[in-house]
Amino acid sequence: MNKVSIQEVKEALKDPEFRKNLPPELDEDIRKYEQNPGCPCNIGIYRNVLALASKELLQYYPGREVINPETELPPLRHNNFTVINCAIHELEGKLKELGLGDKQIAIARYEDQVTVIINDLSYDL
Repeated sequence: MNKVSIQEVKEALKDPEFRKNLPPELDEDIRKYEQNPGCPCNIGIYRNVLALASKELLQYYPGREVINPETELPPLRHNNFTVINCAIHELEGKLKELGLGDKQIAIARYEDQVTVIINDLSYDL
C-alpha cells in the first residue's frame, strides 16, 4: 500500500482547499508555510501536518496509509554551537574534550591565536 509521507504533504499543502480544511492547531504553521512555501525550513511543518491531520490526508489521498512521523521518519537534526578562542598549541586538547559525534568546524587564525566555531550536529529526540 502506498504511504503518505513528507513528499505527499508538500504537494497537498500547495492546494489552498486542503490548507483550509486542516485543524485549527495547525493555523500558525500554515501561516508560516504560506509566507515561504519553498523553504527547506518547513520540514517541521510537514511533520506536524502528518501528526495532526491524518484524517484530512486520508481524505485527500484516498486508499493510502498515513505514516507516523514519530516512528517512521528519522529525527530532526539540532545545531549546538560552541566557540573556542585559544592559542594554537592549546587547540588539540580543547577539541579532544568535545567527544564523539558529527561536527562541522570553521577555523580562523590570527598570529598564534585561533577562533574555532563548532556545530555539534546532534539529533532531536
